[in-house]
Amino acid sequence: MPKSPTTVADAASAADVWAALPSILWVLLVFIALVFFRREIREVFQNLSWRLRTGAALKLFSLELGGQSYVSPSIETDKDETAFEHRTDTAEERWRQREQYYKPNRNIHLVHRLAPSTKAGMLYDIQLYLMPHGDATLSNVSKVEYYFGRHWGSQIFTLIDRSRGFPITTSAFGPFICTAKLYFTDGETVIINRYVDFEMGAIGSKA
Repeated sequence: MPKSPTTVADAASAADVWAALPSILWVLLVFIALVFFRREIREVFQNLSWRLRTGAALKLFSLELGGQSYVSPSIETDKDETAFEHRTDTAEERWRQREQYYKPNRNIHLVHRLAPSTKAGMLYDIQLYLMPHGDATLSNVSKVEYYFGRHWGSQIFTLIDRSRGFPITTSAFGPFICTAKLYFTDGETVIINRYVDFEMGAIGSKA
């Protein structure tokens, strides 16, 4: 018995639906991924945009955009080991200038480390703390006052935990400057600062 035109049309329509089903499923899968991973996707694009704006090296799979210039710690001054110009600080003017970054803060420096944030809308969780250089010590520091800026309500946070380097932890969606006021046991104070960048993010993510 021959099939009616209606039956043939229905079969053709069903075949078209089955043929289009993989495409529909892919679109649905992409939509679900965008909904459930929108925070992670936004963070990736924020970080990518920031790195492109700052001219930082960007690695895509095995391709790295933006190179790094290496200088050997044991460079031979009579050889042209680098691709850029260099000269010797014969008068030690730059050495004396450099020493001024050690003395006022008594060889104590503000450092930071970071890891992917666990807070909604934030890119990284950051810990800042003091690090003594060389034979310096934190025993002569009584407290530290941290200030992050207006995004933190212009608050000044006081830390007294000397045993762990006066650590403080926060979260951020972009780089910022932190200032720290060190109170020494002899009554003197000094303000040091740290530009909290996200350049170490790739390493921090593996920690």
